[in-house]
Amino acid sequence: MTLAPIRPPRPPAIAVMALLALCLYGGLQASLAQVFAIPALLAHLAAAVFAVLAFAAGYRWFAEPASAETGWNRFCLAVVVYAVLLRLLYLGVPELLFEEAYYWNYAQHPDIGYLDHPLMVAWIIRLFVALMGNIEFAVRAGAFLCWMITAWFSYRLTRDLLGPSAAYRALALVAVLPVYFFFGLFMSPDAPLAACWTAALYYANRIVAKDDARAWLWLGAAIGLGMISKYTMALLAGAIVLFVLLDRPSRKWLARPEPYVGALIALVLFSPVIIWNWQQDWASFSFQSQDRLASKFSFSLPRFAGNVIGLLTPTGVLSVVALVVCRKELAASLGRSRVLLAWLAFFPIAIFAAISVARVSKLNWTGPAWLGLVPLMALLVTPGIEAEVPRLMAWCRRAWPPTIVACLILYAAGLQWLGPGLPGVPYPHNMHLIGWRDFGRDIEVLAQRLARETGQEILVVGMDRNRIASGLAFYRTQYLDSTGQRTGLGPASQTASEHLFGSIGLMYARWFPAAAQNGRTMLLVGKDAASLKTDRVLSRVKTAGKIDEIGVWKNGKPAGRYYYRLVSGYQAKAAADGAGDAARDD
Repeated sequence: MTLAPIRPPRPPAIAVMALLALCLYGGLQASLAQVFAIPALLAHLAAAVFAVLAFAAGYRWFAEPASAETGWNRFCLAVVVYAVLLRLLYLGVPELLFEEAYYWNYAQHPDIGYLDHPLMVAWIIRLFVALMGNIEFAVRAGAFLCWMITAWFSYRLTRDLLGPSAAYRALALVAVLPVYFFFGLFMSPDAPLAACWTAALYYANRIVAKDDARAWLWLGAAIGLGMISKYTMALLAGAIVLFVLLDRPSRKWLARPEPYVGALIALVLFSPVIIWNWQQDWASFSFQSQDRLASKFSFSLPRFAGNVIGLLTPTGVLSVVALVVCRKELAASLGRSRVLLAWLAFFPIAIFAAISVARVSKLNWTGPAWLGLVPLMALLVTPGIEAEVPRLMAWCRRAWPPTIVACLILYAAGLQWLGPGLPGVPYPHNMHLIGWRDFGRDIEVLAQRLARETGQEILVVGMDRNRIASGLAFYRTQYLDSTGQRTGLGPASQTASEHLFGSIGLMYARWFPAAAQNGRTMLLVGKDAASLKTDRVLSRVKTAGKIDEIGVWKNGKPAGRYYYRLVSGYQAKAAADGAGDAARDD
């Protein structure tokens, strides 16, 4: 059937393309200036030329006549290219999230295991930092690479199931859905987990759909690498085992050697984490299992549902509902592959939903699990609305194009705000590490001055669990690197957390044992003055100086305020009440 050609872009589409190109300009200009130290004028000129070329390419791409099918393929490819460019250009522009700074501290203390996560995120960061230095781009480069792997396997899986056109639509979903966009931008254990998860889905489908015996070996490798990324991978492994046991045609593999060799490969890859836990009295396994289950009751199912909407967008959630309600119309031809992918998606999702009935639900929990439904969701990103299609399917098909465009606009505007800034839009107070490039410098300069005045080595202590300490360790280090002052670990070995005063510090409690800090002089940094004058603080120090404040600024706008205090004569065990009174009076 001959389809009508696509018309040249209309004024609203031209306005959207211009806005998106403008945000590419902001990202490239900031990257050239911050990451590559290009002079400001040259950076602005290069970014302006790039933005104009990007707009012209987009206009011509959509203006050329094409069939509806070809037009949709072009649209999906343009979405993927733009999303990749947007992340790449802004990768080193916003300051780190506190989680990223914490994982950077992992990399500064290399080990084969850590309390709250396995080793993969630390070693990926360590690799890129060794190649590029202590810059935001290096910390996040691994996330970008992991997203590329995730996209590649999602494309291959969908192409095998539904053909190239559907594969382009799946690629667009992986590029634009909030969960995968941010997994590929900010570095966390979820980035390598998603890459390994989608690889495992691909090889599991090869086993079910094509009886590919060698795929068991690759499946074992994907699961093993996923397990050293995040323990959540165990849910996918368990779901695969259950599928083999419950699916009659798959039981034949139980009598073959390949599944057991694959399991052995997974175990060997996971063995460093097992060894670390054995050496540490199973601390990480306990922390991620019985300690979480023993936490206080919290009915967070509504929060769980809200998290899912945030991860997938409302259109994505309704598409998942459509996959369930209209499963016969959508994917009847896929046979066992459809059952496999649905099972591998809904099994871990159901586990997390059940946990949220009694425990706190985390935003990123279900992120990788939705990858199993991406190929099926791609069926709803289609060029036409056939007659007699169920109303829910028709609505999803109409909703996806504006949803995709809206997501790109929000991402571009948000990254522009986090980077060069948006006119008239302020920054929230003390949000993550916004403005901390200068704040880290100010704290390092202050610590150096106090060291000269007191003749003592200063241990900077962030007065919370791990946020302040992690951010200060990174940005103090970045400042010293930029001035050529750093030797060795530097601030990473001189920045601790509130665990020294009886709180929880996660890995900081292992990196900085309290007893080893006895007698030290410390610079305490907190979000509020009250955190610097509690009994827990004053009972552990001999003298405490006055409390001062220091502002945080970004792009000339206020972004927060912190407080600091110099204390000396630290003792790991709280002193008698009289000592605390003495510290108050100093």
